Amino acid sequence: MITDHNMPRMVPPDGTAHVAPPATKAHHDPVKRTMLVATSGQDGTAALRAAELLAARDSSDVVVLSVIEPNTMPAYAPQLGFLSPERDTVRAEARLAAVAQQLEQLHNVPGGGPAWPIEIQLGAAPDAIVEEARRRKVSLIIMDSGRHDAIARLLTGETTLRTIRRAECPVLAVGGAFNALPRVGVAAIDFSPSSIVAARAALGLLADGATLHLVHVWSRSGSNHPSELTRDEAYERKLPGMFDRVEEVLHALRSITLHPISLLGTPVEEILQFATSQGADLIAAGRRGHGIFERLLVGSVTTALVRSAPCSMLVTPEPGPADADELARSVMGVFESGTSNDWAIRLEGFSRRNLGRRTILEVDDPHVGKQMQASGYSLLGATYDHNDRRVQFMLGDPANETVHLTHTIGDVTAVAVRSDANGRDEALRVTHGDGQAVLRFLPSGAQHGELRAR
Repeated sequence: MITDHNMPRMVPPDGTAHVAPPATKAHHDPVKRTMLVATSGQDGTAALRAAELLAARDSSDVVVLSVIEPNTMPAYAPQLGFLSPERDTVRAEARLAAVAQQLEQLHNVPGGGPAWPIEIQLGAAPDAIVEEARRRKVSLIIMDSGRHDAIARLLTGETTLRTIRRAECPVLAVGGAFNALPRVGVAAIDFSPSSIVAARAALGLLADGATLHLVHVWSRSGSNHPSELTRDEAYERKLPGMFDRVEEVLHALRSITLHPISLLGTPVEEILQFATSQGADLIAAGRRGHGIFERLLVGSVTTALVRSAPCSMLVTPEPGPADADELARSVMGVFESGTSNDWAIRLEGFSRRNLGRRTILEVDDPHVGKQMQASGYSLLGATYDHNDRRVQFMLGDPANETVHLTHTIGDVTAVAVRSDANGRDEALRVTHGDGQAVLRFLPSGAQHGELRAR
């Protein structure tokens, strides 16, 4: 174990970590952000420079991590004899010296680099980076994009992608020299919560007075059928309003200009071509999906952008259910989820926002048609039971606390919330089997109507 402020943490192949006592600096001011920079001691100088620029602007703390892949050689090698247990310590010392030299080279002054703590770990780089970021609750991982040559793309680039797939915070893959904060950014927008989160994160990396292009790429149906043409025209008419809502959600800071633009074509090709034409310094995109399988895929568009972007690339993880719900309703006016793990949280938020509002409950069953089940009752709550996959609506008489009405929906397949332009909920739809139940809210002028129930 090497001591000093630049103290590595050695993690042997058996997974047990021998951690030195934390330095005093480990107790950060809670308002400060911490960034984690991953470097190999060779690649990564641009990532270190990016961290220095961002830290200087935001007063963030920075931790440098360098991961040494485990030695896969046998215990005895004919050319070397028995390998000493101290071999990994020697490798760690050499790596520490290399990283320290990288920091010095930022200013071209011996001993003049930033005094950031350095950790050296032994293990698989993506796993170690993600785990260290989680342990330190970092706000941003910064690493090399690995697009300098064929070997770098094969090794560093895939390490970056594997880190992005598992990271719980944004990852900035630095391309080019990164001698200044980005002045031209491109955010890939499909109006999903993850793309809005990516655009918001990009704002935090741009220089004062920069421009962030909000680029939405879509394709027409390609059919001349009147219904398809009408659908394309309707979608195109909706775009300005959706862009307006995105800009309202983003609340651009530091005089950053937001420039919405819609393009027709293939997303990856159009985004890359547009970024090149604008001389973009940064492209931002969101990672899609909560599940393990979705995280492994990242998303074909985002993966292609990471591999081919002509500049630095920022990728953000999918927002949590509550944030995703709020963003979708704010931008699209509706949020729908077919993931049962999210329903309890979303229904809890729906109940909290709308407690006491008068309702109309309708059920639509293919066997009996559409029927009104209740009208005028106040919402007391909506819940989801994971064990039997049932949603329950609890309604009550606002004038008599002893009067309650419960409606149970089994075999649930999806939950959706529709909101108005001001973000106020209008209706909750629960899809089940071949039918659905819709809970709507009475207009304010009808808040005192007669109670009715079947």
